[in-house]
Amino acid sequence: MNRKPQLTYLGHRAAIYSLCQGLEQGAFLSAGGDGIVVRWQVDAPNDGHGLVNVGEPVFSLQLIERRSLLLIGTGSGRLVIVDLHTRREVQAHSAHTKGIFRITLLDDHALACAGGDGTLSIWRFTDDLSSPLTLSRRIPLCEEKLRDIVLSSDHQRMIVACGDGSLRELDLPLLNERQRFDGHANGANCAALHPSKPVMVSGGKDGQVKIWHADGRLALEWPAHKGSVYATSFDPSGRYLVTAGRDALLKVWDANTLDVVVRSNREKNAHTHSINALFWVGDVLLTASDDRRVQGWRLPD
Repeated sequence: MNRKPQLTYLGHRAAIYSLCQGLEQGAFLSAGGDGIVVRWQVDAPNDGHGLVNVGEPVFSLQLIERRSLLLIGTGSGRLVIVDLHTRREVQAHSAHTKGIFRITLLDDHALACAGGDGTLSIWRFTDDLSSPLTLSRRIPLCEEKLRDIVLSSDHQRMIVACGDGSLRELDLPLLNERQRFDGHANGANCAALHPSKPVMVSGGKDGQVKIWHADGRLALEWPAHKGSVYATSFDPSGRYLVTAGRDALLKVWDANTLDVVVRSNREKNAHTHSINALFWVGDVLLTASDDRRVQGWRLPD
């Protein structure tokens, strides 16, 4: 069914590229082309507060809750670390020569960054409050952008979506390449792992969504969007698969039948430009777009 969003968050002055959780319950953060990280409460869309301005486009965010740190990946490849209590920058690294598209926490001691230079960087936390991150490894994976990193629920493997069309599965903690999924013409943009089944979903520049078995076999594929698929996610229960992309459409699929149960509609005040990011806050699905809006959706019961 066509659906309009229940919540709209306005305030950014440029495209929004990233969403992540906030420190408080029900809070989330957004950032994008204006360089400003904004804090919101999911139930208060008219009450956003700017936390920090890094002075350049922000491509990725990651909260380190137990350390009260916010990690910011910029369009130039800087990795900026902000103390959320003081809202001050405590450290910055020239991590990549091009933008950082994803920051993923691997465990309590390490995280990974996906760089536009085709390199995966691995960072470890230190006990030095003035210098909380140190570079551990750089792993060149391809000549194109790395767009996404997803971690398995058992923290034994990670999937990296690569601009050469592949998805690389690396084991943890050694980070050896276990297998490679090849399948997206012109580049793989995003991936998601089912919360309870041995299934991976990927989306690419070809507009295709593909479902993969854990052993690397392709199970199913279909043209889900007109243009690049930029984001995909399962809801926490695994009941729904969500995809979004350059065509400005949000689609929610029944994860068992793959029937479309929700489809956004521009005529009902949904996004008018590319959807770049998805994020869940409880039962609310958040979407971020080039149209400078974050929107909140509640899915069917």
